[in-house]
Amino acid sequence: MTTASEQVLAITISRILTADDIEQYRTALEEKLARHERIGLWVDFSELADVSAEALFAGIKADLELLGRLDRFTRYALVSDKQWPQALIDFLQPLFPTLPMRLFPSAQRAAALQWAAETPKPPTSAPPAMRFLPTTADGVLAFEINGVIAAPEMPGVIAKFDSFLAGHDRVRLLNRIRHFGGIDLKIFMQSGLVSTKLAALQKVERYAIVGAPAWMAEIIETMSPVFTEIDMRVFPADQQAAAWRWIGAQPAGANKSCGAR
Repeated sequence: MTTASEQVLAITISRILTADDIEQYRTALEEKLARHERIGLWVDFSELADVSAEALFAGIKADLELLGRLDRFTRYALVSDKQWPQALIDFLQPLFPTLPMRLFPSAQRAAALQWAAETPKPPTSAPPAMRFLPTTADGVLAFEINGVIAAPEMPGVIAKFDSFLAGHDRVRLLNRIRHFGGIDLKIFMQSGLVSTKLAALQKVERYAIVGAPAWMAEIIETMSPVFTEIDMRVFPADQQAAAWRWIGAQPAGANKSCGAR
């Protein structure tokens, strides 16, 4: 551990990362979160040489546990002179825009600690990012994403999905992405999200994603073979009509906001 503000959990990883190191991190995290509602996280990877097999599995478990409490973190500062941490940030930041992440070189450790201790300004309110789109087919649910998916809108979204899935044995989905701004971290704390996703995995036969950014389309294409029961296809934004034909429906009437129902 490194001397830092009481509002920051500061961790230095040197030489070979072991499972004991992961356990020490988890203990320190629990103690810090017990004293503070929200904290900054500062991790120095600059002297990391390797990761043991035990630490790799322990780290994956710790990361999964962390997902449910990401809203407890204000900022995430990484210190390293290597390139892979920046690649990690570039992947995670679009998914979690409400958690600022930044990489600092080893010569700027002090600046990284100061940055991690600062509390970012709260995000401004925005209209719901998800809207459900009326369709011409009873077994097709279509929706649009435009912005950051926020926690307050999720209860209505989950209720809509649950109601739709309960009324059908097999369904088809169309997701039209105008702009994906990320996901509010508080969503992972909400009940019902996991059960809705599990129910969808059992009932969805076709899932069309229209207008996904390149990085998201690559992830979808990579993960698609894992979900053998679901036929997932990514369509460019200018091929929306083809996506509608593929799922066997057409848009009907004006778009309706999920928050209005």
